[in-house]
Amino acid sequence: MTISWEEFITNLKDEAGALAKAELIDLVTGTRKDSNEFLKRQGRKLERYLKQLANGQITKEQLEGYMRDIKTLTETQALKMSVAAKARAQKLAQGIGELVLNKLLRLI
Repeated sequence: MTISWEEFITNLKDEAGALAKAELIDLVTGTRKDSNEFLKRQGRKLERYLKQLANGQITKEQLEGYMRDIKTLTETQALKMSVAAKARAQKLAQGIGELVLNKLLRLI
């Protein structure tokens, strides 16, 4: 049985309140609606990797590597974007850094 990445995130035990689960879900799902194709692609990657982690197809360490790659690529691409798209790209990169790399990976 496969589970969705949203279920995986929601079901994590987080006694310390370290992971803002709703913020992480909003970050990922928000990229689906973005008008910038680059940000949509990064969001699809983020979603795919979280789903693979949730279903045991990748390890925590692999997820960390993928997230660092997406974060770095997004930060680099942000330098080339318009002001509005740049702000959204920076928000995605910061969200990956804060919510995934600093919080989610500590819980799994």
